[in-house]
Amino acid sequence: MGVFIISPADKGGKLYEPPAKLVQLCHPLSPMVFNDLYCLARPQVHTLSVGAARPRDFDEHLQVLALLDQKDAILTPILQRLHQAALDALGETWLNTWREGLPPWEATPGHINIPTILWLWNLAIAYDMVEYARQRYNLLGQGGHWFPGQTAERVQELDLTDYLAKSPHRDRIPALLIEAHRRFGAQALQRLSQS
Repeated sequence: MGVFIISPADKGGKLYEPPAKLVQLCHPLSPMVFNDLYCLARPQVHTLSVGAARPRDFDEHLQVLALLDQKDAILTPILQRLHQAALDALGETWLNTWREGLPPWEATPGHINIPTILWLWNLAIAYDMVEYARQRYNLLGQGGHWFPGQTAERVQELDLTDYLAKSPHRDRIPALLIEAHRRFGAQALQRLSQS
């Protein structure tokens, strides 16, 4: 069985409108071509859905075909730059341990999706993917099983002490959730299929 990835350029980071920092880190590829190559470098992946609205929308995606035979040589330095940028922006300890001990959204008061919110925070801080983080964040509470859980809108009303007890960042996370909501929170969005 192969893997069909639906909309990796959109759900994978709004790569058709990448921030300048991400463009720089992915050079000489565009972030979209990098993402296509990264996905297709996995032998399990057989199809990418690109969501083209007009024929010329395929042009950038088709660039990946000439790169498949050189994928490792092309991807390795880009992946190293992306990792270094995350290290520089987030710090090694946070980058390596932020997921540890986080409760699933279903077990969190108010169903706050802490892992997803922190993941979006990391993307915004490391790669300037603020617009993507804002878009995805505002789907929380609206995305159904595709994007479950709630935003951190009510985090100041809730005591997360016991739920974050296993996290090495238990003292830092509540403030990050407040800041994430301040930076990303806006009007609730609906999934495209519901609008």
